[in-house]
Formats: sequence, structure tokens, C-alpha cells
Amino acid sequence: MPCDDSEQIELQVIQDVLEAVEARLREKERCGWRLTVPRSRVYATVLLAVVVSAREAHRLPATLDRAEVLDAILDGADSDHGCGRPVEDAIDGHITSVN
Repeated sequence: MPCDDSEQIELQVIQDVLEAVEARLREKERCGWRLTVPRSRVYATVLLAVVVSAREAHRLPATLDRAEVLDAILDGADSDHGCGRPVEDAIDGHITSVN
């Protein structure tokens, strides 16, 4: 099956998002926090935010790299587009302190 550039870009977006979520989870764990849900639930929640954001961009093609929420996820910055902090939002409420 041939692979085009857009597929590679979307694959890289997914990889970057998963790595950003994993880094934040590890940081929380180093600080004595533990998840109360499977890690996959947090990953899925953040990936869904990317998909929804890409759809809402109303630009064609509606690819993941057009998602406005990516800045907030990859840079940890609050988005100017009302996206908030999707990684923190996915983690908060699903962690507990083990200390």
C-alpha cells in the first residue's frame, strides 16, 4: 500500500501527541501522582481532542496537522482558540497522590 506525505504527516502528529502525553504522565508520576484510569484512556482522550479540533478547523483537507489544539498539546501553551490545556484536562480528575 503506497504511503503519501499526508499520511506521514498525520502519523508524525499522532506520535508527537502521544510522546507529549507520555512525558506529562511521567512528570506527574515523578511528583508522586498515579493514574486511576488506564493510560490508554488518557491517550484516547487527547487524541480525540486533536481529531475534533481538526474537524472544527473547516479547512480542507481536514488533516490532524491542522488541529488548532496542537499548540496547546505540543508546546504546553494555552491556546488562543479556547482549547485550554487538553493534556492536563485529560489527566486531572484521573490521578491521585500516593504520598
